[in-house]
Amino acid sequence: MKTFDLTEENQNLFNDLFEETGYHNYMQLRLIGVAKSKEVITVNRPNAIAKHVGHLPDDVVTILVYEDAFDRLDDKSKKLLIKDAFNLIAYDDEKDKIAIGAPMITVTVAGRQKWGEDLINSAEFAVAAIAQIEEEKKEAKEAEKARKAAEKAAKKRNK
Repeated sequence: MKTFDLTEENQNLFNDLFEETGYHNYMQLRLIGVAKSKEVITVNRPNAIAKHVGHLPDDVVTILVYEDAFDRLDDKSKKLLIKDAFNLIAYDDEKDKIAIGAPMITVTVAGRQKWGEDLINSAEFAVAAIAQIEEEKKEAKEAEKARKAAEKAAKKRNK
């Protein structure tokens, strides 16, 4: 994969929007241009080998930008895509940990053209349903754990 530095204009745009998130207080951003990709913007954390070879700190987030495609967008679209890419980044203050990933919706371009907002809304509701199920399972697991702990404490008192 051929990589290169982004143009100064694009670097400034990413850096300005990154500062707006406040994440610059917790992590570093590395921008890398790529000559070919299936996505215009890809956010990730470098693996251990990349950190070692590239002498990267633990608090770095890398963003790959298919700059040829990115430059064909209007300014509003560029900003929206960058802001949405930053939505993939999460920082946990308590654990001092950076996480990449968020619930995603996936629809086809043809489906979007055919059904528009109805399709987008349906996909979004589906993601919300999955999150709700996961939360319910987590709560049930915690309740079961608390019930077992209470039973164990009751048995100790009865002995």
